[in-house]
Amino acid sequence: MKNLLLLILLFFQINLIFGQTKSKVFELDSLKQEFTKVKNDTDRVLLYEKMIRVAPNSQAGIEYGFNGFNLAKRIRYDKGVILCGNSVGFKLVESDYYKAVQILTEVKQTCERQNNQYELARTLGFLGYAYNKFDFEKAMSYFKACKKMMEKVKMSEDIIPINSAIGNCYKDFGKLDSALVYIQKGYEHSLKSDKLLPPYSFYVHFGEVYLKKGQFKLAMDYFRRSIAAKPNNPDGQAYQGIAMIYRAKNQLDSAKFYAKESLSIQQKKNKPIYIIQSANLLFELYKNSNPAEALKYILISSATKDSLFNQEKVKQVEKLAYEERESEARLQRRLEAHEADLQSKIRIYALSGILLALVVLSLILYRNNKSKQKANHLLHKQKEEIDLQREKAENALVELKSTQNQLIQAEKMASLGELTAGIAHEIQNPLNFVNNFSEMSVELAHELNEEIDKDTMDKNLVKEILSDLTQNQQKINHHGKRASSIVKGMLEHSRTSTGVKELTDINALADEYLRLAYHGLRAKDNSFNCDFKTEFDESLPKIEVIPQDFGRVLLNLINNAFYAVSQRKNLQGLADLTGLGTVIVSTKKLDNFIEIRVTDNGIGMSEATRAKIFQPFFTTKPTGQGTGLGLSLAYDIITKGHEGTIEVESKEGEGSEFIITLPMKPN
Repeated sequence: MKNLLLLILLFFQINLIFGQTKSKVFELDSLKQEFTKVKNDTDRVLLYEKMIRVAPNSQAGIEYGFNGFNLAKRIRYDKGVILCGNSVGFKLVESDYYKAVQILTEVKQTCERQNNQYELARTLGFLGYAYNKFDFEKAMSYFKACKKMMEKVKMSEDIIPINSAIGNCYKDFGKLDSALVYIQKGYEHSLKSDKLLPPYSFYVHFGEVYLKKGQFKLAMDYFRRSIAAKPNNPDGQAYQGIAMIYRAKNQLDSAKFYAKESLSIQQKKNKPIYIIQSANLLFELYKNSNPAEALKYILISSATKDSLFNQEKVKQVEKLAYEERESEARLQRRLEAHEADLQSKIRIYALSGILLALVVLSLILYRNNKSKQKANHLLHKQKEEIDLQREKAENALVELKSTQNQLIQAEKMASLGELTAGIAHEIQNPLNFVNNFSEMSVELAHELNEEIDKDTMDKNLVKEILSDLTQNQQKINHHGKRASSIVKGMLEHSRTSTGVKELTDINALADEYLRLAYHGLRAKDNSFNCDFKTEFDESLPKIEVIPQDFGRVLLNLINNAFYAVSQRKNLQGLADLTGLGTVIVSTKKLDNFIEIRVTDNGIGMSEATRAKIFQPFFTTKPTGQGTGLGLSLAYDIITKGHEGTIEVESKEGEGSEFIITLPMKPN
């Protein structure tokens, strides 16, 4: 989204830029005087639209825009809805993008209903700008729809610089070659006609693309040209780009200077997105050398981010998108039904006109009027029913999300319980040794006291007792350290995930969770018994994973394997699984990735079950024993969090094998 605000501000016509001259102030006063004289609401709406363009500041423009938009809606004046809605929707993007999307979506529907393709092209462009703040894919879809509509109505790029908008969206999306193509098109147009965007406004865009490509010399040249073109009103993103280049070259003092300049400019211009970027860069520059300064900048970033993006706004936008899709679907269904009904009536009227005389035709016209009244009444009832069903659907969606959150929490708590049981069993062994050797040491101490109290002390016996005491203390110390090591390791793996990848020994992690899973099941059911073993590739290198998340995946797969073995025991009525039930965890180094397999000879699964095994909320366990989220979460952790793959091979009645592959990043 870098520097996209400047592009779109010019995007919305030159006459919407803040008026700062005396003539603008005079024009606003004249409009206010005229407003007090008019009595027609439609004229008031049009005056509000003119007042937006000459408002002294953004907040005043938003206020006039809301007044005009709400009045136009109240009197059902579609032209006013479109004009004022586009104006206030665009101005709201920086301060309340959810409200902006809501208003612009309503304007889009009005344009479509009125078949106003010219204004629809502008609205699509504004929606692309709004969505570009948090959803690049949707923003791109709106920009491309805008470009298509512009070509249809033959709208000049002097009105909407759509190639520049698409180029910047591609740049933020990481498609740098495509970004250069479209930004170059916009630049070439500005060389022919600079009515909307002067050529120097493209320097920052070129600089940012070359910065992302790692071509620092070209990027630095464009950033400096941008600053030189507007020395009294420089673009903050040019300073930000220069700071990032100096940081890449490890020239930290210069990087700090330009990053501070960028932050100062963005704060003066009140551009929250760019304030966050500059503050984050300054935090990175200071975090190792000056923690106090680093804290100051991360607090600026956090406060700005909280004001701009929060969970409530995200939920509102998701809800709005859902409502928009549903509205479009309902409209399409009504249009299709109306078209079918219209065709039917045309055939009836044509036949009736041929067969009947003028008197019969008069009767038909009368009946047609009654039919319209009935249809209107029916449509009104249908609308009430649709509103009721929509309300029920919204309530059901809220309940579904609440249930989903509860199930995810239950899955996490179940994993935590199994992990805790395994830790308890693991730590019990060294504690038993500590207790036994402590009791033996107490008895030896009593014997030593008795021997010392004797008149004739047996020195050899005393030395033997002291030697035994020394050995006991050494064993107590050894097993105490072992217990401490287990606790430390388990706390490390059971703590809340930071989401940070660390170099991890996969063999050690897999061995640890295999033992924990087994002992956890034994702690819950002491009748459970199963063979388990490991087949590790000793040449396996350490790789970067998130240990807590990857540990949860292993624990889930191993627990499922033990469960499958126990189910086979229950189905076959076997008293003991020894010699039958086996769980194997193996690792292997391949060309550019490593492979982890969890294999069991349990109950297996059918083709239908295997096809749905990674779907959320699908489970083969009885009610109350599983949420159906374990494998779904494991799939997301491996594929999205670690860029790996997870597959399953299974044959009903013979067993299953889960195969995980993780890429090895070059050192």
